[in-house]
Amino acid sequence: MIIMKIVKYIIGTLLLCGSLTGCEDMLDDNINPDKSNKVTPEQALPVVMFYASQANYDHAEYGAYLSMALTTGGKSQTNTYAYKGGWEFLTMNRHPQWRRHFYDIGANVNELIKAAERIKSLNFVLIARTIRLMSTQLTTDMFGDMPRSEAYLSNSPKYDSQESIYQWMLQEADELIALYDNPEWTQAPGNIKITTKMDRVFGGDLGKWRQFTCALKARILLRKLPNWDNNSNSCEQIISAVDAALDNWEEPRYQYDGGTGVASSPWGPSQPIINGWESRGNLLDKAIVSKYFCVDVMGVFEKPTLVSGKAEDPRLEKMMTARSGPEGDTGIKFRYLENNIGMGVSYKERNYPDLFAGIYTKDDGYIPLFTKEELLLIKAEASYWKGDKATARTLTVAAADYNMDRYGVPKTSLPRKNYFEGTYKEKYFPEGNAFTLHHLMLQKYVCMYLQPEQWTDMRRYNYSNNVNKKMYDGIIVYPTLKRPYNLYEPYWLSDKNPDATVKEVWLQRINYDPETEEKYNRAELERLGAYKNADWLKVPMIWAVYK
Repeated sequence: MIIMKIVKYIIGTLLLCGSLTGCEDMLDDNINPDKSNKVTPEQALPVVMFYASQANYDHAEYGAYLSMALTTGGKSQTNTYAYKGGWEFLTMNRHPQWRRHFYDIGANVNELIKAAERIKSLNFVLIARTIRLMSTQLTTDMFGDMPRSEAYLSNSPKYDSQESIYQWMLQEADELIALYDNPEWTQAPGNIKITTKMDRVFGGDLGKWRQFTCALKARILLRKLPNWDNNSNSCEQIISAVDAALDNWEEPRYQYDGGTGVASSPWGPSQPIINGWESRGNLLDKAIVSKYFCVDVMGVFEKPTLVSGKAEDPRLEKMMTARSGPEGDTGIKFRYLENNIGMGVSYKERNYPDLFAGIYTKDDGYIPLFTKEELLLIKAEASYWKGDKATARTLTVAAADYNMDRYGVPKTSLPRKNYFEGTYKEKYFPEGNAFTLHHLMLQKYVCMYLQPEQWTDMRRYNYSNNVNKKMYDGIIVYPTLKRPYNLYEPYWLSDKNPDATVKEVWLQRINYDPETEEKYNRAELERLGAYKNADWLKVPMIWAVYK
């Protein structure tokens, strides 16, 4: 990994400051890039916060396709964006998640901490470390082993093992929670007041940042389930972390104002691309909802009903808007495609649902760094594996109910009542032993739409489906799930291949960023077996090793 001159880099990223906070231009004339130009915590924090929201988008944008929620109208085995096509990742020249963590967040966090420590404003240090913790987990969950302990010491640092990174993250979470409880830090004499212009999420409220850190700890601990360290003690730790987070919980939302450039949500119709070549625009105008999401998960109807609307799950109509089709299929309805199967010759993307109709997909929308639904479902999953199915079901219902509120589904509407209490209650929320991981994880899949955890959850449960027959607690978690059509055959083989074991290998990770790692840290990639090796993409994370 090439390490840029950190000060030179932060000066570049701080150009965002004017757009984000309205602060004055802090750059000196005739800057020498090889000499340190002091950056204040007040200038650096809004940049770090902005990139924290962008990191969430980066991971979710890949994940929406890799978890089979969205697809495209094409069917090529190769694609500029492999996650939208045939999973031919090795020819992609850039993965924004890597740079976002090490440069946009990592380098700026380092400078922010140094600046805050110089003036002993420890409240900035706490928030900066918390964002770094969040970014570290997102990044290792996508790439696996990566630089941490030596990340900024050379151009080609060693990669830490994913297991050691998880050990560090748990230690860091515990230390941060203790520091948030320590008045010597939260009320330090040198603490500068953090305003909403600096911190668009919590306005410097350290109590709320503490709850977010507890939530991160719960997510880190959740990785022990269902494969890694699944026992009663792990479940108890997870439940305790969730309870600590939910105590006076407020959702960490990064709210966008709408408009141009960085003012608009990355999920919005303006489709901003941050830093040009570094990022990916959302391209939701070209995306198409998958058959798996639309039919198998949301239960769309061919014909609407008075009691249940256009789908068994009324959230579908709040996530996207039905459209009319071409000649011969002109009705307004929710059309869909199998992943990577391609459109019919008479169809265009405009014949499929408008995906800019949801709460996140507006220019003035928001990105939640963590949701209440996720917390409830983390606790539900831990309760399930602890043997308490009744509590798991109650929490799953509560999460789905809260998610209905988020999307604005009226509480008294017939479709909502029918989903929870009427015709579909037994299908989605059966009681007693009939409630299984399938019901729990299906709800989490819906609640995590356009969130990074959607793909991570699917990998944790090894894409458990009717073909690979990987079972948990005796059941298949995602029964009708199947890999995309037209996968790149040299890597993934054809679906017609008679070897079902090979045929059902799924994508487990993304290759390391070619523009930095293959050029400047090739030796480490070769040591791992990751250099230009498609088989590396099939190696499960430490938390996904199927037992």
